[in-house]
Amino acid sequence: MSHRIAVITPYFDEPLAYLEQCHRGVIAQGVNADHLMVADGQPRDCIDGWNARHVKLAAPHGDFGNTPRGIGSQIASKEGYDFIAYLDADNWYHVGHLKSLLQLWEQSRSAVCCSFRTFHDADGDDLGTYEEEEVKLLHVDTSCFLIHRSGFDCLPVWLTMPKSLACIGDRVLLAAFLHRKLTIASTRARTVAYRTMASAHYRLAGRPVPEGARDIDHKAVALAYLSSEEGAASCVRALGFTPLSYISL
Repeated sequence: MSHRIAVITPYFDEPLAYLEQCHRGVIAQGVNADHLMVADGQPRDCIDGWNARHVKLAAPHGDFGNTPRGIGSQIASKEGYDFIAYLDADNWYHVGHLKSLLQLWEQSRSAVCCSFRTFHDADGDDLGTYEEEEVKLLHVDTSCFLIHRSGFDCLPVWLTMPKSLACIGDRVLLAAFLHRKLTIASTRARTVAYRTMASAHYRLAGRPVPEGARDIDHKAVALAYLSSEEGAASCVRALGFTPLSYISL
């Protein structure tokens, strides 16, 4: 019997073309994967006719998609899926992404399997760059995770983490896996396409920085919060641990 995978995509106001590309990448994977597209307060009615499960939240939550991911994870867990993966609405999977992660799981039986990314501009062109943290396995982007059922009990962190950490939710999730001492394996293959508007990625690629690109200061803000007495105490109350000991910032 093939393993059942739920791919959870939170979306808000992304262009329809992005959503279509995201969805096409899931259904083209050639594995037993169901796409759960979770509208964070702005549902697109056309998605009702797609080969996807459309979950509509009544209001936006302003937490970088964490609430839709958490709700989608609860649905998938209750409905007996073997694996949960995530795919942000402006990203897409390259052909063979999920299959390569399943093969890694078959070899390693790791609770968490992951991949690397390719980086793309707004039009989808490959920038040909990379992130050092990712290569060193210090950071795993949300869209690069495949989580076995044995790791599902970490997934409520999407809903319980302090909102001040929402901007680094994938790092908090990785910290939860490390705190639980779950095994983590990586294909080290660049099988997730990541559409970026981070200025640093364009500079590293030697490309002109496009209008609207930004320098991300999320890590500095999160570090200040985690380093504060209030932040540390809030994390312990909400998560049972402080992520500062486990994450790279």
